[in-house]
Amino acid sequence: MRRFIIIVVSLVIPSLAAAGAALPNGYDRAGRGITAATIIAFDQLIQPNRPVRLSVRLVTGGLSFIRRPISGERIEFLLENRSLGQTLTGGDGMAVKSFTLSKPGLFVVTARLVENPRYEAEPAELIVACRKAPDPILLIAISSVRTPSRPPAIPFSPAPSSEAMPEAARMLAKLSERYQLVYLETGDEMLGPETKDWLAREDFPPAPLFVWPLPAEAERRARGFAERLQEIRDEGWKNIPAGITRSASDAEGLTRMKIKPIVMAEEDDTPELPKTARKVTDWKGVPSLLK
Repeated sequence: MRRFIIIVVSLVIPSLAAAGAALPNGYDRAGRGITAATIIAFDQLIQPNRPVRLSVRLVTGGLSFIRRPISGERIEFLLENRSLGQTLTGGDGMAVKSFTLSKPGLFVVTARLVENPRYEAEPAELIVACRKAPDPILLIAISSVRTPSRPPAIPFSPAPSSEAMPEAARMLAKLSERYQLVYLETGDEMLGPETKDWLAREDFPPAPLFVWPLPAEAERRARGFAERLQEIRDEGWKNIPAGITRSASDAEGLTRMKIKPIVMAEEDDTPELPKTARKVTDWKGVPSLLK
């Protein structure tokens, strides 16, 4: 019986296509299977009149432990419905397009998979913050805007597992008038799409999100965090007065870069923090620590 069913399906799908009938989801007009794919977009922080490398990665599936990069497919980049051109994905699934902005602002670039008979993927958005180098940057760890919670039921699940901290979105909306915000998350790059969706659902102000794969061990994490911060500095961003986090290791990394750490913690928490760190228990107390 099982063999009979397989034969019937293999005959029916092409027959439907030939007859012009509606096909089941996941098949093209020739009756061939179409693989679901995901576009991972990488946000950017750039300066006017400097080339930026718009970057996305095309991978199969949506779960980090089964995905693989897809090469040889065309990705088109669009800004305000105007095409910036197309480029092919490489062996690592990356598609990169050089682009230059002449004026400061916050821009949303859409990356879409050009229609083809092999893969289908939802478009992805890259946030590109174009600012002048002297503008102040405020670093916001995603952990600081989410309430503490137990680990997710499924290990490595990219979906945020907790609610937004009270007043966090409103306070950051006000702070975004004085600072260019940069959100920071640590872990697998697949956290990017899910985290950006969560920030939008919770009404956080739009800003670039950087996802860094840092080790769990405290000293190595602090060192890795500082190295990533140095990369931002090397791009010309010297004015980074503060970073807000829940991690003592991140606070140590911020201290090493002479950036003021503000650590979100519970009332009864007594984390071991660097001397320069300031503990805060709610987002209403953050603005006063930035003066």
